[in-house]
Amino acid sequence: MKYPTFRAAMAVVCALSGAAALPSCGNKAAETVSADYELAGDTVTVTPGSSLASRIACAAVEINSYTPVFSAPAEVRAVPARYAEVGVPFAGRIAASLVVPGQQVAAGTPLFRISSSDFMELCRGALDARSEKEQAARTLARTERMHATGMTSDRELEEARADAEMKARAAAEAAASLRVMGVDINSVVPGEPLTVRSPIAGTVMKNTLVTGQYVKDDAEAAIVVADLNRVWAVANVKEHDFALLRRGIDRVGVATDAMPDTVLPGSVYHINDILDPATRSAEVIIELDNTAGLLKPNMFATASFTGCSSDEMQIPSEAIRRRDDKAYVMRRTGLNSYVPVAVEVAEDAAGNVIVRSGLQPGDSIVARGAFYLPEAKNI
Repeated sequence: MKYPTFRAAMAVVCALSGAAALPSCGNKAAETVSADYELAGDTVTVTPGSSLASRIACAAVEINSYTPVFSAPAEVRAVPARYAEVGVPFAGRIAASLVVPGQQVAAGTPLFRISSSDFMELCRGALDARSEKEQAARTLARTERMHATGMTSDRELEEARADAEMKARAAAEAAASLRVMGVDINSVVPGEPLTVRSPIAGTVMKNTLVTGQYVKDDAEAAIVVADLNRVWAVANVKEHDFALLRRGIDRVGVATDAMPDTVLPGSVYHINDILDPATRSAEVIIELDNTAGLLKPNMFATASFTGCSSDEMQIPSEAIRRRDDKAYVMRRTGLNSYVPVAVEVAEDAAGNVIVRSGLQPGDSIVARGAFYLPEAKNI
């Protein structure tokens, strides 16, 4: 019995299968045919007059002015240089509480006086160190005069110099420890209470000290002085908005949860270089004028950022299709023919996307109804 050759068998298969099941037995690309379109590779040709033709609309890619806008949650804070928490430097008894909340004070204004044995001991030590320094200086001067006449040796002179230098350093350190608390050693009166003064000008926000009260040196800050004429709003900007920050910010506005309809203008003071790995955000500090007193520290707010305008290619968000984490659009290549084109886009909340690459101005794309077309396979 004779068997048919392979070529003859394939001819029979082609004849029996029909054009719908196997359009070509040669090397041509396979085609898919439906009532609405024909698909050859990734090129889609829509059948004129079909229902699909009425569901899609095309538009030309144009370059338009683009102004990026985004927002971030924020919190109002006092400017550190304009905020001071003043505590007691030593354990002791409050001799006088000199200010009340709401009082305006200048830098150096007395806030309270405290009687403390530790402070008195520090003053005595500083005064003793000053006396020893003066005595060592007199001894050195006498030794130098005697050395000039040969009455003392070189060794005695060097010892006197070394002792004078050591006593001078000790006296300087003791005087410096008093200056830290705003006390001049030349004005120290043994047994007098320490007067604690305001380090900044501002308003007394808090004072819990009472005359006659005994306080420990590890107690919480008893007095808070702050200048809230200028404050910060610290915004937590998400990682995906960093690119807009780098391009430049034209203006910033802050609205608090308490007054959502009141937007206060501000300016970017600092952008933190450290990203919080938990929230994928970085702090952006916005400085605000607060002479009206509308902003209070710890208020919750929303910061809105408006970037610098630029000319960008924009297309409708609806035109974007995705496959395997890649974005593409359907570009028109003929009267009813479309082919997928990979694009790089930047999201825009206004209903459009910015196209960075893949298209050229004037290209015609499917702007509406792209999801009706078959999915691309080779993007």
